[in-house]
Amino acid sequence: MRVSAVGFGCGGLMQSPSRRERMAVLGAAVDNGITHFDTARMYGLGMAEAELGAFLRTVPRDTVTVATKFGIDVGGVARRLGRFQAPARALLRRAPALRRTVKRRQAAPEAARVYDAAGAARSLDESLTALGVDYVDILFVHGPRPGDTVASGELRQFFESARRQGKIRAWGVSQDEGLEVDFAAAFAPEGVSQVRADLLSPAPRPADLAFGVLQRPCAILTAALRADAGLADRWREALQCDPLAPGLLPRLILSASAAATGCRAILYSSTDPRRVAEAAAAVSAPPEPGTLARFLALAAELRGGAAA
Repeated sequence: MRVSAVGFGCGGLMQSPSRRERMAVLGAAVDNGITHFDTARMYGLGMAEAELGAFLRTVPRDTVTVATKFGIDVGGVARRLGRFQAPARALLRRAPALRRTVKRRQAAPEAARVYDAAGAARSLDESLTALGVDYVDILFVHGPRPGDTVASGELRQFFESARRQGKIRAWGVSQDEGLEVDFAAAFAPEGVSQVRADLLSPAPRPADLAFGVLQRPCAILTAALRADAGLADRWREALQCDPLAPGLLPRLILSASAAATGCRAILYSSTDPRRVAEAAAAVSAPPEPGTLARFLALAAELRGGAAA
């Protein structure tokens, strides 16, 4: 299986206030060569899969790849609100107490999660129905943490059975925290590994896809350069351009993220079609190799200084 070098993460898709705007941002992804879409049962207060499904009906299914996840779902309050995205999100912004309640219900419970075949089968069928598709390209174990139970033996049997039935093409683990535990190893060599990683915090082991590549390093680098004029001057001299020029750092970070994280592809998310196009361009038409190499060296130096 091949996926586009940049995939679109649907975690924030429902933050766009209207379906027209959501379809526009998904369309901008495809128009700019982003043909891999990553979603999950819990995204968008439980509604992102159905929204992505509405878009998938407008494109040939075999021109895109779709990943979804099982094991984390939204609570009852959030799911009920999810049917009314725009007013619900507006209400949550105006009602801090309700927002805290929803977040608390959505937050990972203290009790260990159990990822087993029965839960995976139920979730997959729900995902296929919501997406309106016959199969997904990748089904991920969603965010297991140290202390959670991942029944890898029975899950492997389930995954293989689901693939024979044509419901999935591949499977793996998408891990957000506790990366010191390698849950993906149980599904090697077939399993797909997806991890949170960026150029300042590379994955501790080889992975196929990286998410969370932009926001954190952009905030850290921007703050460091603004706080230290000498550092900004050294970066300016090395890069032969102003590192704080509008849009430059995000472009450099996105261009460098695959190499920095050691992943074949990265995920990107936005509600702005123009930013989606810019992200695609940053990877498909990156700055010249010397600039990227110097940028990676500068970032590594800063990361090493922070570690010290």
